[in-house]
Amino acid sequence: MESNLENQRDPASVLEELSNDRGRIGERITAETWWAAPAQGLGAALLIGTPAAGLAWAWLPFVLSVGIFIGIEVLFRKRTGLGINRPAGPRGIWLLVAVFLITFSSFVINLGLALFGLTGWVVAVALAAGVATALIVVVYDRAYADEVRRAG
Repeated sequence: MESNLENQRDPASVLEELSNDRGRIGERITAETWWAAPAQGLGAALLIGTPAAGLAWAWLPFVLSVGIFIGIEVLFRKRTGLGINRPAGPRGIWLLVAVFLITFSSFVINLGLALFGLTGWVVAVALAAGVATALIVVVYDRAYADEVRRAG
């Protein structure tokens, strides 16, 4: 019977290799922020600005927004080889809550503005929420990378 004892590595080198892998994952995530954050901001702005299109055309910005979000996910996975399905830590959770609250409240505000025919304000709120979303995505990517590097 053959023993695998000679193939075992030093635990310190394994931990160092794991730390290096985490660092590379963090670098991959933040390297994609330059295009992913503005794209997600655009998707959010289209979704939030849906009431400006009116009842007959509201489906169009919604479909475009969903297409942008799916395209971001597919392209991100293709470019990085990573699939992120949950936050890496507590900062990420709070940033996702912030994005949700901004998106939901902006959409509700825009529904009210659209009812009063204030389309210009609907677009302004959507653009502001899109910029806020893009900025939060940048912070989220950095927090995710930092939390991955410090995990364990």
